[in-house]
Amino acid sequence: MRYRILGPLGLWRDGRQIPLAPAKWRMLLAVLLCDANQVVSTDRLVEELWGARPPSSVSKLLQGYVSRVRRALGDESGHVLVTHVHGYRAHGYRLVVGPDEVDAHRFMELIKQGGQELDRGSAGTAAARLGEALDLWHDAPFADVPPTPAVEAEATRLAACRTQARELSIEARLRLGRHEAVLDELQALVAGHPLREGLRGQLMLALYRSGRQADALSAYRDLRRHLSEELAIEPGPSLQELHQRILTADPSLLLAPEPPPERTETAVRAPALVPRELPHIGTAFIGRTGESSVLHKLLDGGGGRQTVIAAIDGTSGVGKSALAIHTAHQLADRFPDGQIYVDLHGATAGLTPLEPSEVLARFLSTLGVGDVAIPAGTEEAATKFRSLVADRRLLVVLDNAAGVDQVRPLLPAGPGCAVVITSREMLTTLEGATHLHLGVMFHDQATALLERFVGPERIAAEPDSADAIIRMCGGLPLALRIVGARLAARPSWPLSAFVERLTDAQSRLDEIRVGDVSVRASFHASYDVICRSENPVDQAAARAFRLIGVVPGPNMSLPAAAALLGESGAQAEEALERLVDAHLLNSPGPARYQMHDLLRLFAREQVRTEEPEDERERALDRVLRFYLATAERAVTFLDVPPLPARGGYEHTHADDTSAAARPSVPINGPRAARTWLDTERANLMATVLHAATRSDSTARLAVRLTRPLQWYLYPHARARDLWSLGELAVRTARRLGDREGEAWGLDHLSSVYWLHSQYDAMRTCLEAALAIWRETGDRAGEQRSLCNLGDALAELDLYEDALPVQTRQLALAREGGDLRAQVTGLSNLGRAYRGLGRNGEALACYEESLRYARELADSNLEGLTLYEMSLVCMDQGRLREAQEHLRGVTALGGVNPSVYVSWRGHAWSAYFPSCLSLRIGPEAPGAPPV
Repeated sequence: MRYRILGPLGLWRDGRQIPLAPAKWRMLLAVLLCDANQVVSTDRLVEELWGARPPSSVSKLLQGYVSRVRRALGDESGHVLVTHVHGYRAHGYRLVVGPDEVDAHRFMELIKQGGQELDRGSAGTAAARLGEALDLWHDAPFADVPPTPAVEAEATRLAACRTQARELSIEARLRLGRHEAVLDELQALVAGHPLREGLRGQLMLALYRSGRQADALSAYRDLRRHLSEELAIEPGPSLQELHQRILTADPSLLLAPEPPPERTETAVRAPALVPRELPHIGTAFIGRTGESSVLHKLLDGGGGRQTVIAAIDGTSGVGKSALAIHTAHQLADRFPDGQIYVDLHGATAGLTPLEPSEVLARFLSTLGVGDVAIPAGTEEAATKFRSLVADRRLLVVLDNAAGVDQVRPLLPAGPGCAVVITSREMLTTLEGATHLHLGVMFHDQATALLERFVGPERIAAEPDSADAIIRMCGGLPLALRIVGARLAARPSWPLSAFVERLTDAQSRLDEIRVGDVSVRASFHASYDVICRSENPVDQAAARAFRLIGVVPGPNMSLPAAAALLGESGAQAEEALERLVDAHLLNSPGPARYQMHDLLRLFAREQVRTEEPEDERERALDRVLRFYLATAERAVTFLDVPPLPARGGYEHTHADDTSAAARPSVPINGPRAARTWLDTERANLMATVLHAATRSDSTARLAVRLTRPLQWYLYPHARARDLWSLGELAVRTARRLGDREGEAWGLDHLSSVYWLHSQYDAMRTCLEAALAIWRETGDRAGEQRSLCNLGDALAELDLYEDALPVQTRQLALAREGGDLRAQVTGLSNLGRAYRGLGRNGEALACYEESLRYARELADSNLEGLTLYEMSLVCMDQGRLREAQEHLRGVTALGGVNPSVYVSWRGHAWSAYFPSCLSLRIGPEAPGAPPV
């Protein structure tokens, strides 16, 4: 897009001029151009276009004009002419323009450059810049736009700037000895500005140098008369001094002849040039306020005695280059000697990183060194570059650096210089550099970036879909820009339609692509660097990157990664830390690693392509066995819940002695066990769900891992996870013909029904499990399921049915010598007797249960048995004994609530204190209902 202000208002799109016939369209566009990139309120636009008496339908008219101007701009999606909304109404509009899109902006920049060159003594360059600026004028600013306050003020300002530019241009040409060529222009300017002393002094000097001393003195007298008559003042001191020097024919006013150029066989240094090489910065730069502020403070403050170096690192597509270039544009005026930019191709797929000697040759050529005078060697060229810029204020942007060795020779050494480097690796060994790590965008920044492409209206209409897009793009700016561009090109698409396309993880990377730009290509550039390296560490890192794609889950510990790779902890750590340095992996904490979701999809593609299927299965098997062995070890330290599998967790796989099957995490107590299980819960769940769909051998391991996981999850009442694991275990075990696994799954699934008080469904599960245990002759399994079935029947008040079930369970527990299971069995049998009103037999069961609980030194079982005994005593009206039993529970410290999520259908925390506070005495009422 190009806009012309310096003359009749003009608009060019794709090289074609777009007509803006109606006056109000031109007025609207002109006002927005006066405050380009700023929000202009609707109230101000109304005042500009209609004055103090707008029509009653002004809001609708303004919206219509905005819509038509958008159409002329080819901006149907509204991210060039942006609407700013407050509540449900537009409160202003902002026209987004680039630095080179408006001729007036280019005009002002050229004036600035010309003035700087003039101050530096480069009159030839100054004359060229100022001549280029003046050539942009076609007529008075906004020549065909009806006047508005903003347009008139801007036109006046630009006209004054034009006069200043002409004065500077004449000054440059006078310094170049072109005094006769500027005389006509000067005389016309003086006639239009008779009191402007700067122009009058230039006219006097041009006349004197042209041999017209009398005319020069006459020009001074003419100015003096005007000032005296109109302002009653004398000319300023500098003009009086010039007048005196002309009177005395001061020879220093004449230009000294330029010496002839030296003859040499090598090229001589050309006049110093001011490079402006920063690439165009797009309008979609959003956020990064904190990082930009850090760069501003660093680069704007100067380097003292040395060059300031800022090194930005981050993963592929995170926006390092955009931040560097955006900040460089903002700080360009702090570096009047120029801004040099080079893409070092350290992160460009298919391109070899540039050699430092090649880059230095480009630098020296840009700064005016002839080809013949550029040294061939890197060290000599670096020395010449440093010498050339030692006293300059120069900004150097080294984009996409491959590493420290590529960057180090390209650094200037002058205290006025600054360098901004971007790299996918952290350049830790670069001396004197300040490092800035760039992560993915925060949610609000990502939303603003997506809004820039698709417009606020579409985001507001489908906020959930916008959130889903941001989540599936992982907050990665490159991915969001690509998706935003695709949606902007499809304005009729709802955001939800694109969410559906991104939901399929297998094809998500295919969708995040527009033209020749894709997230996959960006990732490939980083991956190829280590993949093609001959360094053994890089090779190991590339393999580790691929194999991480085998395992799902949000993160991975170092021991799990070592099992996955089949390596020692030290070898695995070396490979993973190399990936962290290459920003293909994050390390949120010591010995823990995390991969961006999109990178994980890319890793999954690479492992399918580069690793044979049997190696993929072996890697998954190794990490699964590690998780299984460690989880089984951990749950042996946990408190024992009542469901499922009373009697304690049984480690059933002691025959597996492979390295991956042995826990390599030191778990030697309840605290370490809970910490490991809490930390790894999401990874364990994801791995089990994934492994269950793989080969039969891997799926069998997954079914086995569900057991310790369900044992761990039950006390925390994680019903959703419990249901997923139980249903998965039953379904997978049936597919594999694993009868034991199916029975375990049914037993565990019954615990989910227990948590939801769905006792009929619980009974059905347990009866199916019992059939399998009896079929396989597993008496321990039968005992566990009978224990839980007795609970289900009791909750259904089917005490007659529960009695034989609990009797059989107790007999099996005695047969197996499982004292803990006997405590639980006696307690459950006592409950059945109590439900049938046989309190004497119930109390006998509890007394035996209490003896065994004390023998086990288990305060939880002892406390619960005492509580049950108190209920029997209350049934019998023996309130003082009931109170003594309850005081015994209190003396034990109560019952650990994390062990029993729900117990006997009572709200323990509310019911227990009320029982303890019973009044005991002659007037005491009967026992409270239970």
